[in-house]
Amino acid sequence: MSHKERSLFSKLVGSLIFLLLPVLILSVYSHSINEKVITRQIKQSSIGQLSTLAAQMDNIFLQLETFSRVLLRDPNVIEFQDMSLLNYSYYEQISRKKIIQDKLYLQVASTDWTQEITVYSPRTGQAISTARGKTYDPLHLQKLLEGSWNFPSVDDGADNASQLSLVTVEPYEAEADISKANSIVEISFDRNNIVRMLNRFEAQGSGDVLFYKPNAASLASSACPPGLLEESISALEATRLSPQGDITLAMGGISYLLTYSEVASLQGYVANIVPLQDILTPLRTTNRFSYLVYALLLVVGIAVAWVLYRNVQVPLRELVKGVQKIKMGQYKTRIPLKVNNEFRLIISRFNEMADEIQRLIENVLEQKLHAREAELKQLQSQINPHFLYNSLSYIISMTKLERKDAVLQMAYHLSDYYRYSTRVQNQQVKLGEELKNAADYLGIHRMRMNRIRYEIDVEADMLELQVPRLILQPIVENALIHGIEALEDIGTITLTGRRVDGGCSLSVEDNGGRMTTESLNRLNLLLASPLDERSESCGLVNVHRRLRLRYGAESGLRLSINAESGLTAELYWKEEEEH
Repeated sequence: MSHKERSLFSKLVGSLIFLLLPVLILSVYSHSINEKVITRQIKQSSIGQLSTLAAQMDNIFLQLETFSRVLLRDPNVIEFQDMSLLNYSYYEQISRKKIIQDKLYLQVASTDWTQEITVYSPRTGQAISTARGKTYDPLHLQKLLEGSWNFPSVDDGADNASQLSLVTVEPYEAEADISKANSIVEISFDRNNIVRMLNRFEAQGSGDVLFYKPNAASLASSACPPGLLEESISALEATRLSPQGDITLAMGGISYLLTYSEVASLQGYVANIVPLQDILTPLRTTNRFSYLVYALLLVVGIAVAWVLYRNVQVPLRELVKGVQKIKMGQYKTRIPLKVNNEFRLIISRFNEMADEIQRLIENVLEQKLHAREAELKQLQSQINPHFLYNSLSYIISMTKLERKDAVLQMAYHLSDYYRYSTRVQNQQVKLGEELKNAADYLGIHRMRMNRIRYEIDVEADMLELQVPRLILQPIVENALIHGIEALEDIGTITLTGRRVDGGCSLSVEDNGGRMTTESLNRLNLLLASPLDERSESCGLVNVHRRLRLRYGAESGLRLSINAESGLTAELYWKEEEEH
């Protein structure tokens, strides 16, 4: 399997992330939009509720202002202006004052606000009030006339700061000089009435409520923390206020939403302060839950991908590897993977198939070896009779010449050579025995042709190696017949044995001088020819294939041209690769 090929597991996980990522992005975008929409709706709702509260306060103050103006035009109040100057008896004066006072008490009882109403007569200096101890004080009343509702300022003392007052005069032109007024009405109430109203509003909603009037003492609900009140007033003072609006402020690492609405009659504002986390926490909890769902989907998806990978991809990968190894000739390959699904049968059948292929291959190799051995035995039984005839002719000639030593030497060589070549029982022999047989063969030819020379130089530790029988003789015969037999000068055959590259090398080299590149290429093509192909160089091809069958594909016969233009045939094999 290519290293660049991505596994099924990575593809599944990548596809899952690719599918979930747009959903997650859209979800994050949707949650952001939802937060903005909900925050905007909460702002609008809070401003709407504050507008209702401001309208209620305006109505209360408008009623009080209207009552003061109506009271100034009341006949009994007009009569009260000069009552002491009229010829009323003391009882009649008390009775008429009682009528005015009842009207004042009736107005006080008509609202749930604790208030005080006082009527003054500047001409007589008398006062009728719902509160005890009220007296006519021109300086105090003139000071109260400086505004509409006289809201306590920040610098006022505690006693005065608890009262809100409204003073009206008749006629209206007398506001500049109260001594010219015919009648004066003062309405005042404790500012705790506003605090109670703020408390009721806070109980119906959420957050803290306050009343803010520039350059005046601010009022807040009872539960409002002083620090938050100060921060809120500072934020309102630093903002150019419109009739309605909102401000975001931070205190102690917490963000607050401050909404406000104008109370026109008092020239102030009511404000609601709510922590943004209280507004957004439910939404963010829902958002976190959705993110948790996405995370669970991702985890479940990865788990499913892993199960598919373990139960599908891994068996498939092992099967592909097994097929590739079988294709490369590694017939001992087996898949050891244990699975508990449908692939168990496939893997089991693959291993059975590999067993069968290996068994068939081994049978074929064994049959080839038997065929090669049979061919070798056939070659042994068909030894060139001319070689024997020439050797016997040499013995006859030497006998006639009474050369007993030559006859004995030839007889010994022939005896050893034929005894070794015709023995078919043991097809594996020591390399030393093969070299001895080659020496006998070359010794016979040297006695017949005195110009033939040979040298044997093989490492001592190689003489005990087991090699196939008659693996060297065909190469020596080829060097003798096709290499140096036709030479007129001295012909030399050299046998060299060495250990190289972790294997064994046995070279047969002649100085024939007639080998060309074309001839060498033709011989190499013959060595690479199919098994059933025959040629006149049967000895070389036979040795090459016997080595490959016995020792593996890296073994065989290697041909080259030496420095004397002769042929060098190298037999190379590795003992550890023997089958």
